[in-house]
Amino acid sequence: MSKPIVSLTYDGTLPGHLEVVVPQLQTFGLLGTFYADPASLLDDYPAWNRAALSGHEIGNGALIGAALPDGSLPAWTEEMICDDLSEADDLIAELFPEQASHSIGLPWGKALCSNDQPYLAAIAGSHPVIRTGEPGLNKPNQTNLRALRMVPMEDLEADQMIEAVRIGIQHQAWVILAFEGVGEGHRAIDSECHRRLLGFLKMSSDLIEVAPVIHAASRFGQGQWSEVSVR
Repeated sequence: MSKPIVSLTYDGTLPGHLEVVVPQLQTFGLLGTFYADPASLLDDYPAWNRAALSGHEIGNGALIGAALPDGSLPAWTEEMICDDLSEADDLIAELFPEQASHSIGLPWGKALCSNDQPYLAAIAGSHPVIRTGEPGLNKPNQTNLRALRMVPMEDLEADQMIEAVRIGIQHQAWVILAFEGVGEGHRAIDSECHRRLLGFLKMSSDLIEVAPVIHAASRFGQGQWSEVSVR
């Protein structure tokens, strides 16, 4: 039987992700998913390439920087969204050829475009693994890989983040934690709180598996997870 899974996702390929997050993940031997903004990705490609070569997933976060605070893209049509994601997919495939595939990370909140139309269905056909901006857990036999839910880590303390993981374990769920700023920046959490969360995940390795989204997706359907208790 497989263990419940936790995926750590970081939106925007921010400087703090390289300066704080990647070193902390390395310290605890954990891997994450970084949803890339193409411009910031190219600003420090050598460092991001080293992160990819060490096992982190570089995913497609091309829409994140363009969204309003509620997650919507009211100035974008479905065609514009599909074109932007496709261009970013091509860039990621070119820059990180060692990645066989990658997931998509959508802005936190509403997946709506012009005229308040939902756009998820328009991109789902060409993107088999999509982390949406909708809060929630991904439970066995109740999850669509093209509409994965996440748990936003905005302004939380370490104990609150750890509790979110504990709840996921109790539900035998795949918990996708979503971060933006770590240490500084938009929706930031404290870097020491992030370090404490990683320490808890490492300590709980007998209860949970920590894996990038694209890797977890390939394992998600491989049988019912065994029940575990929370220490």
